[in-house]
Amino acid sequence: MADATNSQPSFFARLKQHHLYGVVVVYAVVAGFLIQLASRVLPAFGWSGAFPALIIIFTAGFPVALVLAWTLVKPKDPAKYTRWQKLHWKLNASVSLVVIAAAVISSLYAWRLDQRYAARVAAARGAQLTTNATLSAFNPPADTLVVLPFTHLGGDQSQQYFSDGITEELTNVLGQTTGLRVIAWDTAAHYRDTRRSATDIGKALNVANILSGRIMRQGDAVRVIVELVNATTGYQTWSAHYDDSLANVFQVQDTICQAIAQALQVKFASLGTAHLVNPQAHDLVLKAHALMNAASTAPPIEQAVKLLEQAIALDPSYAEAHARLANAWYALTQYTTLSLKDTLPKVRAEANKALVLDPRNVDAMVVLANADASEGKIAAAKAGYERALAIDPSNVVAHVDYANVLPLKESLAQTLEAVQLDPDYSIEQNNLAATYMDLGEYQLALAPWQAVMRLDPKSADSALSLALTYALLHRNEDAVKAFDLAKPDTPLAKALVAAGRLTYQSVLDPKLHARALRAVDKLRKRPDLDPTSTSDLIQLYLALGENHTALKLLPQNCAAQPFGCNDLSINPMYLPLRGDPHFKALVQKYDTVSKPPQ
Repeated sequence: MADATNSQPSFFARLKQHHLYGVVVVYAVVAGFLIQLASRVLPAFGWSGAFPALIIIFTAGFPVALVLAWTLVKPKDPAKYTRWQKLHWKLNASVSLVVIAAAVISSLYAWRLDQRYAARVAAARGAQLTTNATLSAFNPPADTLVVLPFTHLGGDQSQQYFSDGITEELTNVLGQTTGLRVIAWDTAAHYRDTRRSATDIGKALNVANILSGRIMRQGDAVRVIVELVNATTGYQTWSAHYDDSLANVFQVQDTICQAIAQALQVKFASLGTAHLVNPQAHDLVLKAHALMNAASTAPPIEQAVKLLEQAIALDPSYAEAHARLANAWYALTQYTTLSLKDTLPKVRAEANKALVLDPRNVDAMVVLANADASEGKIAAAKAGYERALAIDPSNVVAHVDYANVLPLKESLAQTLEAVQLDPDYSIEQNNLAATYMDLGEYQLALAPWQAVMRLDPKSADSALSLALTYALLHRNEDAVKAFDLAKPDTPLAKALVAAGRLTYQSVLDPKLHARALRAVDKLRKRPDLDPTSTSDLIQLYLALGENHTALKLLPQNCAAQPFGCNDLSINPMYLPLRGDPHFKALVQKYDTVSKPPQ
């Protein structure tokens, strides 16, 4: 009997019997060839992500090939074929198809992942490039700041005047900080409750720093929470909160300003000891100021006068209350028939009281300079404006009013400075447009006039000015369309817009001239005609060729608002009157552009 151990072939013999050596060699050669081919071909089609998938498929397929080779090898005697060996070719074909399909599907899936990854990389690189470009393009001056309207905690909208007033007071104090340019409150107020990021606001205003905050008062106590953000990075620079009594609110404001100056590494102006204020008087002043900020007619200003007088009765040593009362009296001369001659003594008395109590009160300095300018004391007015700007270089009102007493090119520089500090306020845009008009740059005047209409669509005066500019550019159809931008909210403003539209329509259609003249004559008889509206009436008479009537109205109008007549010699509205001796006399009396200061 033969030895049982010799009846079975050795392990290596069985490997040879099952052709595993050949399978390994063939598989390695074929896989290597396909991998080399894939490494060269797939990247050309942008399928570089499919290449690793193929390597994984071929690697995983190797043990499968070995198992199949072992299982499916055929003995020499067909009678000994197993069921699986009889299906040898079918299984080989099926497995091959499965492997090929797996390779193709994996390659395609990997290609898609590769494309998505490439897209994400490209997007990330694009975003990074955009961010880098944006950061490099947005490079505001480091000394610029805007104070956004503080949020009033508690949700009581009736207290908005209080938080706004505190914010504006803080803005004014920061404006006196050496080496810091502060955007005016009128522009900052447009960003109340904004959802825009600090960077977006910074770009819109070209400022490097954003101060925001929240405020709450309970009884005689006040809490102020403030945060300073770097607009270029969006990161917080400094934050703090303060709890104190309302009587110490000015001390709190000074403390905040000192902290901000330290954070921005600028010198804080020494304002002296902060005045303890009567909380009731302070509240009345803030209410009065809110009324004046929104006023376009006389009644709110008259109400503000009463509130300010009450505040002074409660706290006679409150300098700002006296300064704002002086401003309110002066404003009434622009909105009523109250004469400057009768009102200026009150203006001067209140402003001087304010300066006795607070020698650095800029509001009082500016209103006194306005009084000097109104009386033709141009040299004194200039000195007053310069003194105010030396203390508070960010004071927009001082820049605007100073521009009124300067030669034209210097006036333009002051006006442009005001626009930079307060770009979203209609008065600055109005003055810029008027200055371009005086320079004969009618095309340049269009943009600021259009900005005025966007910022203050209720203004009939601005619609008339825009129409005049179009008429000077010989664009009479656009002059008529200018009135479509106006949204007047008072009977007088509505009547002015209607008469203005009809007047400029009559330029295109002379048949409308008589009708337009009747509308303008009717306006002249209105009892609520204020100095600004009278100036608009003069423009309409001149547009209709009624020079004599316009000239009759002009002396009274110049007496009521001398600032409005400081450019008579160059204002294009008065082109039809140049050469008239009566007009020349008015130029001699009121025009500050064409004569040296007195």
